[in-house]
Amino acid sequence: MKILVSLLAFAMTLTSAAPSLAAGGGEEHGGGHHALEERMNALFPQPQPQSERRDLPAVPELTSPAFYSAVAGDKALLQWKPLEGVNMYHVQVATDAEFKWLVLDNVNVKETSLEVTGLEAGKSYFWRVAAVRNNNWSTFRKSTFARSMFTTSK
Repeated sequence: MKILVSLLAFAMTLTSAAPSLAAGGGEEHGGGHHALEERMNALFPQPQPQSERRDLPAVPELTSPAFYSAVAGDKALLQWKPLEGVNMYHVQVATDAEFKWLVLDNVNVKETSLEVTGLEAGKSYFWRVAAVRNNNWSTFRKSTFARSMFTTSK
């Protein structure tokens, strides 16, 4: 019974003190953290959003070789259109559509074309290119891959 009476007295104390604390901000009881918050924010300003660092680079448009076209010989010249604000491109060539069996994986292509050599005759090759923006290291720095494929003539 003593515990019940103690809890009831505590609850009544809280309900009677709550309106006075809310009205006065609690400053007479050691509150007043609003000024402290303002001083701390002045010392440590919040970072400003930089939309150019958050934006994903555009997806490259592949131009050559055309999808499912035949390439003569043991080499192919891969080409795509340049993109504004892009520092380099990530190019991959594989013998499977899932890009598990890579023939080429170059993450530092500065130009908008790349020659692939050592291709086997009568095979299908899948290739993809992603645009890379160097200043996006903290977020998304690489676009989605643009994909295509070609075959080599027998």
